[in-house]
Amino acid sequence: MTQQRLLFTLPATPGYHTWVHHQGTVIACTRLAVWLNEGGTLWLKSDSPAGKSHLLRALQEEYPQLARLQVQASLSALEQVASWLEIAENHDLWSIDLPAQSLPKHTATALFHLIERAKEKSHPLLIAWRCADHELAPPELASRMRMIEQVLIAPPESDQDLHSVLKEAAHQLHWDMPDKLIKVMLTHLARDLDSQLSALRHLESASQTERSSMTQAWVRKKLNI
Repeated sequence: MTQQRLLFTLPATPGYHTWVHHQGTVIACTRLAVWLNEGGTLWLKSDSPAGKSHLLRALQEEYPQLARLQVQASLSALEQVASWLEIAENHDLWSIDLPAQSLPKHTATALFHLIERAKEKSHPLLIAWRCADHELAPPELASRMRMIEQVLIAPPESDQDLHSVLKEAAHQLHWDMPDKLIKVMLTHLARDLDSQLSALRHLESASQTERSSMTQAWVRKKLNI
């Protein structure tokens, strides 16, 4: 079967609109630029929370021809596959955002059939899933996933990279977040992307509820630091 080749114009710098770049995303962004042009099946993974869901949302904003599929836990395997195919029917690019770690049997079965259907139809498929090799099941899905090209996204490790991510994330929320407030978060909270972005979302929610300005005292109070 001849692989479908998609002739999209590559961005000069793969920016993906709101996606935040740091040293851990360079290889993944470069490989995604190739996938957008040449298709195939790609497994985007990470060892810890690294912003894969954010990346898929950013890709969808820049490329409307991308279908972003998600799991509906209440559906059977057959119902889930049918729902995914209905959503993806009129899109050239398919992507699926999966919850971390092992999947329930019916969801894993649905994923297996989605991969097979994408292969049959020569549809590019991007799988975003944080799952260790020993967590892959059932065997037929594990076999398919191990055959797919894997691209690792590493979370930001340095304070400088975390600072850049938080600054851009705040900007997306229409906040001009002072550097001193970011320093407070990096000093007093766990230095990992998941913790920092969770805190930022908490501040956003509190700010909208209270209509408060983001002062250092207010941030310390809301984060109990």
